[in-house]
Amino acid sequence: MSVPAPPGPVPLAERAAGPDLARGLALLGIGLANLVAWLHGEPWTVLLKQAEAAPLDRAVDVLLALSVDNRLFPLFALLFGYGLGILHRRSLAAGERPGRFVLRMLRRHLVLLAIGLLHATLLFSGDILVAYAMIGMLCVLLLSRHPVLLALGGALALLPLGTWGWADGVVGLGGGDGYVLASAATYAATLLPRAREALFDLATAPAYDLGLLAPMAIGALAARHRLLEDVPRHRALLRPTAAMGLGIGLLGALPLTVVLVLDPHHERLDAVIVLGILGTIHQLTGLVAAIGLAAACALLAERLLPPRPRDGDSGTEPARPGALVAPARAVTALGTISLTAYVALSLEALLLFPPYTLDLGARLGTAPAALLVVAGWLLLVGLAELLRRRGRRGPLEALLRRLARPRGAGAPVG
Repeated sequence: MSVPAPPGPVPLAERAAGPDLARGLALLGIGLANLVAWLHGEPWTVLLKQAEAAPLDRAVDVLLALSVDNRLFPLFALLFGYGLGILHRRSLAAGERPGRFVLRMLRRHLVLLAIGLLHATLLFSGDILVAYAMIGMLCVLLLSRHPVLLALGGALALLPLGTWGWADGVVGLGGGDGYVLASAATYAATLLPRAREALFDLATAPAYDLGLLAPMAIGALAARHRLLEDVPRHRALLRPTAAMGLGIGLLGALPLTVVLVLDPHHERLDAVIVLGILGTIHQLTGLVAAIGLAAACALLAERLLPPRPRDGDSGTEPARPGALVAPARAVTALGTISLTAYVALSLEALLLFPPYTLDLGARLGTAPAALLVVAGWLLLVGLAELLRRRGRRGPLEALLRRLARPRGAGAPVG
């Protein structure tokens, strides 16, 4: 009896545009949110922002608090889970045994874990890849057993997810000076502390990062029904989901943002419980906002970037708003190389902000630092579009596929 071969990678031209567009936009948000790890010299307030800020810097802080903080990382996790759901769906369609699928995913996540440990040690102590590798594998195990188990696990993970928001509300009460690594005098001085932190994260990820399972489970379950791919079929659901998700996300971000603006030194509001509750609300409504953002990106991609006609299709594509097509396609291309782009954003920050490079982290506020992040993201968008036109994947995506490929399998396609 022959064993079905595992499904090969989806050709770049056939990837669903909605999830990739959302990934491309989420990368910008992650780069902006990670600024808190690089700007140093002032004590923290809520949401890890600097307590002292010029008016323009505080205005950008407010914009990030309302639209980025605790909103883009759950979106990225949701899309990671959506990708796992697609892999599982294609495995079932190919007739692959569940055990073989789990082993294939284990190899993939171990490679991702290794990349994450290197990233955390060499570039950025706020790495998310280690957590994604471990919680993502848990998502695979639950999904391969039964979707109900995954849904139950995702629901239970809302509790640890909320504790992250609690910390965002109360951390400023300690008057900390931000990440110590951001102000280290030499690059060499950061390596050992980063390595220790990476190993600590590795040991504690199954408990501390369990909250990631909530958005991952939502994404994986959505992929079972092709919610972000088959937009015409699900438009009646996606439209209210986008509107309500974005609206609830904005409302939930307002209370802690008001504290950021009116009382950054906690002179009037220093109650741990109150700030913790506001932080938890900010975090959990961020997950709702992430769902809304994913739905909105699927709708936008369906409007601007319709699927290419398949062989045998005789219809022609409807006219689309021309001015937005090229930028949307380029951002979508960035979403196809999200692993490479995520690491590249960390490299950009390392070259700009620490004392041993340009030391901009001590001299810039949020506004000019955010402009630098946006500039770096735009550069990556351009590079991703060049790779798309050449039919090439990102270097880290190619490395992941090569190292995670089962022994005896052919070379990856595309």
